[in-house]
Amino acid sequence: MDVQHANDAWLVAATLCAFLVLAGQVTLESGLVRAKHSVNAAAKALVQAGLSVLIIWAFGEGLMATGDGHRLIGQGPFLPDAAAGGPTLLFHIALAAGAATILSGPLAERATLRGYAVTVVIFTAAILPPVVHWAWASAADSAGWLKATGFIDLAGGTVIHVAAAAAALAAASAVGPRSGRFDGVKSFPVIQSQSFPFAALGVLLLWLGWFGIATGQAMAARLPLAPVVLNLVLAGAAGITITFLLNQLRPADVTVIHLVQAALAGVIAASAGPHLFSPLGAIAVGAAGAIAALIGARLIEAAEIDDALGMASVHLFGGALGTLALAATSAQAPFAQLAIQILGVTAIVGFAWGIMALALIAGKTIVTLRIDGEQERIGLNVAEHRMTTDVALLVGQMSALNRHSSSFAYLEADADSEIGQVAREYNRAIDIFRAQVTGVKAQLDAAKTVIGETSAAHAKLQTDLALRDEKLEEATREVALLTDQLTRSLVTVQGLKSLRIGIVKLVGRTFRAPIERLHAMAKRAEATREPADIDALIEAAREESARLARRLADVIDYAQVSTFETPPAADRVAVEKLIAEINLLYRPRAAAKGLKLRVVWGPDIIGMAASATALRRIMGELIGNAIETTKSGGLVSLSAQRGQEDQLILDVVDSGGGISPGEIAAALDPLAERIYGAGEEPAGLGLALVKKLVDLHGGTFTIRSKPGIGTQVRVTIRAAHLTEPLARTA
Repeated sequence: MDVQHANDAWLVAATLCAFLVLAGQVTLESGLVRAKHSVNAAAKALVQAGLSVLIIWAFGEGLMATGDGHRLIGQGPFLPDAAAGGPTLLFHIALAAGAATILSGPLAERATLRGYAVTVVIFTAAILPPVVHWAWASAADSAGWLKATGFIDLAGGTVIHVAAAAAALAAASAVGPRSGRFDGVKSFPVIQSQSFPFAALGVLLLWLGWFGIATGQAMAARLPLAPVVLNLVLAGAAGITITFLLNQLRPADVTVIHLVQAALAGVIAASAGPHLFSPLGAIAVGAAGAIAALIGARLIEAAEIDDALGMASVHLFGGALGTLALAATSAQAPFAQLAIQILGVTAIVGFAWGIMALALIAGKTIVTLRIDGEQERIGLNVAEHRMTTDVALLVGQMSALNRHSSSFAYLEADADSEIGQVAREYNRAIDIFRAQVTGVKAQLDAAKTVIGETSAAHAKLQTDLALRDEKLEEATREVALLTDQLTRSLVTVQGLKSLRIGIVKLVGRTFRAPIERLHAMAKRAEATREPADIDALIEAAREESARLARRLADVIDYAQVSTFETPPAADRVAVEKLIAEINLLYRPRAAAKGLKLRVVWGPDIIGMAASATALRRIMGELIGNAIETTKSGGLVSLSAQRGQEDQLILDVVDSGGGISPGEIAAALDPLAERIYGAGEEPAGLGLALVKKLVDLHGGTFTIRSKPGIGTQVRVTIRAAHLTEPLARTA
């Protein structure tokens, strides 16, 4: 055998290997689609093989013309014989038939057979030949325009995979998604495959087929074959491995179905440059291609394009990433090579998508591209091909039973099949159920007789029970009324008892220290003989007496307020008038201490009225306390506004020294026990009295303070308590 015959033999062998892509695709799709569409998957594979082979032989090979032609398209020969085409013609026929298989997955489960045939014709006649010529025509004076720029794609990473995937997605977009796939809620239901082992076998057959395409291209370029195949195998293995690891980490997001897709994505990613990658580079590109395919599937779903098998993202994103990654192998000008690779990928995607989209938009008016919803429900096997399975027959019979549920019927199926066994057991269950129904009917007849005999007694019993229920209900209402009155009385007594005990404790806590100091002063006055000391003691006693009088007034006010359930209504005054009084009363006191007093209120409080005694005491205590604790040069402000639901909101803010949370708690609880140090005395009842008055109004009282910065006090009074009448406890 001479050298030419040996080369031809190898190329023919690679061609036969490439034809395994057809077997791999039909096996893969049959394994992943639901059983009711499996016949359609096989029919598409056969139709696609017939159309693509004839189209490429008739004129596709002439348009490809990888050895001669124009920059944009080949110029023949057309209808070549074996002598004119040679092994290259056979190889291109296998390549085109394999590339067309990529169209099948994205259109699965809803495209008509004639609609799919139209997409195959468009792709193999108008898209693939020009793209192959652009990237692979290598004649010196008529190289394809992409080849002339330096674009690299040895085994079809972009020429085959990206071009076919872009065309397939355009077709899927034109045909539309499967029923229920995208129902306005971004729902992406997982379609359970009928046979995962079939799908895995399809992947392995596709590997062998693509190895044939890669080796054929390598032989044409006079490259060593072993490194090319090794890099493809390593890339595919890396894609599987990285997806397996992701499946172990996130099994809910990365499933075993993704292992099938990753195995393909890895090989596809390395297809553009298996002759240039090192083994480590092929592994990296294969893993990256698998990840790109997973991300691409999410993007396609987000665009609501239904890629039924998830294969378009594998070919498009895996192939594009591998094609761009070739720039890293260029030692002289990687960025320039990257720009060339981007140009090639972009041009091929745009051309393939545009041609397919425009052709199908026009084709919709002539050919029905997809089946309707009811046909999709029963499956393409029946709707398109008038073929069925045991499962389909069984489902059809059960649907008929549902439509005629008034009768019991048996299911019919091949007794030797698995479905026939299911039908046989169902028929046995029907026999048992019929016997049970007959027995139940007999029991019901007997029960009807008993019911008829007892109806009169039951009616009399119902009348007696109704009379007893009326008497019981009346007695229950009387008991509930007495219980409620007793509960109110107990609560009132307990409240008065608690109030009396609290006032006693408050008096003891408030007056013990001042009285003890007055007693000590009296003893010192008896012991001293110096007039100056006696005068100082008299002045101190006068101040202590005044302080004691103020605290006594606080205790009386606190005790009086504690006896009310709601604010007094007899002394109601307009709120804006009370605020104006507070402004006039405390402004001289603030000026004497060197403070700035700001009092503001809006027109929205006009018309609101409140208890003059209570509101005057609230504002006076808060303003007086703020002036007392703020140093000269500071600021004290009072603001009033109408809140939601007609609440009255008062804010008092000062720039004083502030108080700690513990001091706030002690000031608000007049009955709290506390051990005071030397020179300390119990705090006044001002804040406690304010809180009591606010609680009486059904409002809220909050204090925010930071030591060294200042204090903000907010008081809210409910609108209801601005108008409710006085109600004094018994």
